[in-house]
Parts: sequence; C-alpha cells; structure tokens
Amino acid sequence: MSAPLILNEVAHAIVEGAQRQPVLASLTWSFARGTFTCVSGPSGAGKTTLLSIIAGVVAPTLGTVSHGTTPVTSLSHRQRQQWRSKEVALVFQTCRLIDVLTVAEHMALVGRLRGRPDATTSGLAWVEKLGLGHRLSQRPADLSGGEKQRVALAQALAAAPSLLLADEPTAALDPVNARTVAEAIGHYARESGAVVIAVSHDATMFDAASDRLQLQRPAA
Repeated sequence: MSAPLILNEVAHAIVEGAQRQPVLASLTWSFARGTFTCVSGPSGAGKTTLLSIIAGVVAPTLGTVSHGTTPVTSLSHRQRQQWRSKEVALVFQTCRLIDVLTVAEHMALVGRLRGRPDATTSGLAWVEKLGLGHRLSQRPADLSGGEKQRVALAQALAAAPSLLLADEPTAALDPVNARTVAEAIGHYARESGAVVIAVSHDATMFDAASDRLQLQRPAA
C-alpha cells in the first residue's frame, strides 16, 4: 500500500567554511496517495534538490521528511538506501541507461534488481504504451534523447514504486509524446495509489497533474 509523503519545514543550504548558500527555501507540504504533483519554479529555486531530499539522497539542512510511518530524514545512510531501493523510483533528466543492454533487457533488469519477475512483463507493457514497442531490440546508442527518456520512465514504472520522482521527464519530447508521458504518469498515480512528483515547466504536464507546487528562490 502506498503511503502519503509529508515535508515539514524542509530547507537546504550549502555550507563551505563561513559561507552559507541557501538552495531551497523552507517548505511544508503534504503529498497524498494517488496524486501527481508538478513542481515548477525559476532556476535556482531548488527543484532538483527537492527531489534529492525526498528520495533520501541528500539530507536537508533543516526539517523532516516522512513517508507513511518511515521517518526518512532520521534513517541512517544504509537504511535510506534500503528504503529507496524498495519504495522509490527516480527518473533523471540525464538518462542513465546501460550501453550494452537493449530496451527489452533494461525491462528485464528491473525484475532482477527488484526481485519481481512480473516487472519484466509490466515494463514491456509500459514500453508499448509509451510508443516504443518497435524499439525493443535497440540499444541506447540507437535511440534519440526523447526515446531514452521514455525507456527510463518505463523502467521506473515497471518497478511499481510507491514514490515516483521525475526530473523534467518531457524535456526532450515533442508535444505528442509529451502528452503520452504526462497521461501515463497521471494514470499510474491514480491506479497504483502512488505519490508521483515531477519537476516540469511543460503545460502538458501541468494539465495532467492533480496538484502543482511552485517554488521560489530562497533569500540570500
């Protein structure tokens, strides 16, 4: 069962010696189960930092993050890794595909890593839904930037995470494929009950989202 995500007065700054550079202004927000939230804001507002904090990759300078009964910010580094491997899927702006694997093999990899044999079948279905059924035998070098983005998203969806985080998932897509991706993400949130959060400046994503979070640059 997916769980709600709660941020309480979360803020972050980079500290180097006596210098302190705020990168994320204090944020309190609750993300309900089955919702798709678009995060937007100007450059320097900390959008990618926010995703990293939610995923437990970066520990915030202040505040707490909880996912259901899991106090993410109170976990040890190893505990965060274990929680993330079980509950979270990340789609990065720069796709992290494996050069020697085909699209189909990338889907099979999800099943092995997550210990879920059904993930392969699910991944292949998502590849088809995202318009890449004809590219199953291709490797990353043969794919466009937009196709790589969709393969990475299909992998994330195949993992059936309770928390899906995506950084500009439609940035390299034409309007038709952007709409397909936005609708797929929204459908996944509603049907699975997962919390889905995507950084985006794409109106197509805004239209598909159930909520929108606008960040502002933190005061110096």
